[in-house]
Amino acid sequence: MDNLTHGLLGLAVGALRRPDTPGASPSATDKAVLLGCLLAAELPDLDNLLPAENSVVHALQAHRGLSHALLFTPVVALAATAVARLVFRSARTGPVLLFSLLSVSLAHLLADLWTGWGTRVLLPFSDRRWTLDWTMVVDPAVTLPLLAGALWAWRWRAAWRRALLVGLTVSAAYLGLRVALLTALSQRVRAAWPAAERVQVFPAWLSLTTWRYVAVLPGEYVAGAVSLGSEPLEQRRWPRPAPDALPAQARALATVREALAWARFPLVSTAPRPEGNLEVRIGDLRYHLRGEPTLQFVLLINPEGALHDARLERGGSAGELLRRWRQPEPAADAPPRDSR
Repeated sequence: MDNLTHGLLGLAVGALRRPDTPGASPSATDKAVLLGCLLAAELPDLDNLLPAENSVVHALQAHRGLSHALLFTPVVALAATAVARLVFRSARTGPVLLFSLLSVSLAHLLADLWTGWGTRVLLPFSDRRWTLDWTMVVDPAVTLPLLAGALWAWRWRAAWRRALLVGLTVSAAYLGLRVALLTALSQRVRAAWPAAERVQVFPAWLSLTTWRYVAVLPGEYVAGAVSLGSEPLEQRRWPRPAPDALPAQARALATVREALAWARFPLVSTAPRPEGNLEVRIGDLRYHLRGEPTLQFVLLINPEGALHDARLERGGSAGELLRRWRQPEPAADAPPRDSR
């Protein structure tokens, strides 16, 4: 999730603790708990400052690395507690540490897990990226209730805890609705593609009732959209990449292997470039807009087989993506089905 949402969730987690004196002004411990939870919800993303050899390695290795692992949560909680205790010296350490630990687990790790990018929570024991695919990385419907609760708490401080908890309740209810929709729409896509090896449904940009899906057939991917009011709509088919889609010199590069491991539904293409360079594009259909991939890693390999450049393309500017998103969906003559 974005950092604003992480921080607001952290404040809401801090409000789960019953104040020392309900109805009175917050005690030093109450304030330290809130500060500790806020810091614990934000500190894991300091890994964005870590150096990396290129933007691809930074996106896939440096960020959401060990600081986002369950094993590292006590370290984050201790750091947040230490800062909070420096600010509020008369606060009790136990409650601050306990709720800081809860905050880094719920307000950061869980919040990252419910997005589609993936978080390696079992590092260093496993490099697998886990994800729940409930929301996009930025979802205003999650953030705005939390923000309203925080502003309410700041404006009417006598009701600060109630305000934060109301915002948390509304956001949690919205997430519960998304989980129910994900389950129902996944079943609908599975029914539409009974012969598919695998189907997955993903959040769509700024939408609650319409989601994206990918169905994996023996030789191809089917990318489309599905909503509560209609059958799954096929938007584009893509051939599944062959094992030898990339030359051996490209497959030998660690950055290429990392990008391939990250992609759940990889699209791989190569193209010659000037001076004997080879351009490799690795996309993932879980990020598609009307069947066209919007996120791709672009790697330039020199004639000696070394990585010359690497970058992440997001399918255009935010304005361009918005214009593509707002284009009317072409009508489908009939819902897609496998041949049976």
